[in-house]
Amino acid sequence: MDELSAFLYFFIGLAVIFGGILRGISGFGFSLTLIVALTFFLPPLQATALIFIWEISASILHLPFVWKHVDWNALKWLCAGCVLGTPLGVYSLILIPPTPMTVLINATVIVLSIVMLRGYTLKRNLNAFEIIGTGTISGIINGASANGGPPVILLFFSSPAGANVGRASLIAYFLFTDCFASSVLAAQGLMGVEILITALCCIPCLALGIWIGTKLYHKIDEQNFKRFVMILLIVISAGGCVKALLS
Repeated sequence: MDELSAFLYFFIGLAVIFGGILRGISGFGFSLTLIVALTFFLPPLQATALIFIWEISASILHLPFVWKHVDWNALKWLCAGCVLGTPLGVYSLILIPPTPMTVLINATVIVLSIVMLRGYTLKRNLNAFEIIGTGTISGIINGASANGGPPVILLFFSSPAGANVGRASLIAYFLFTDCFASSVLAAQGLMGVEILITALCCIPCLALGIWIGTKLYHKIDEQNFKRFVMILLIVISAGGCVKALLS
């Protein structure tokens, strides 16, 4: 392993720990953080494949503790929409060059983070058709960037259901979407041995981050923390867009 590779693996490990902490606290934030951080050094396709594996592992570690709070009725319609949208997103990885994809990913994160930061809330629960539409949009983004969480985050955290239901439902949703998208990637031959080895080497970092985040979940003010996360994502995403455009 040369010096650059050693630095890269160290950076990835730190990013996975930080993303795991966010995931442990809020039930989301891992993909948003990692896709922005990793695309500074890795092509979007490789970064996406790594994040899918880590997200699956995170959900398996997390879901047993929040199972009873999951909104299973909304989840089934979201998953149906995701099945429709994910293949379109995966195929876009093959068709779109890395630089436009990186800009698109970061710009999407900025827009959706601003929406959440401004305190967008729903006045009512969405109907089945609207939930399927949300799942389809999420699937397209998820297949292209492992970053399909924002539409669903907006759905759950702006609904009257409450934070506990939103957090638990996101964890369950991510397990389904990431397993489905990973199978599509694998079918296209986009999950190589090197990616699997790199992902497995960082599982301890992921477990550490989730453990820390879970410990903090009941000790931190939820609204202030989510505001901090959104501001941080906006700053990092803006940097990612600038870097991609300059390259």
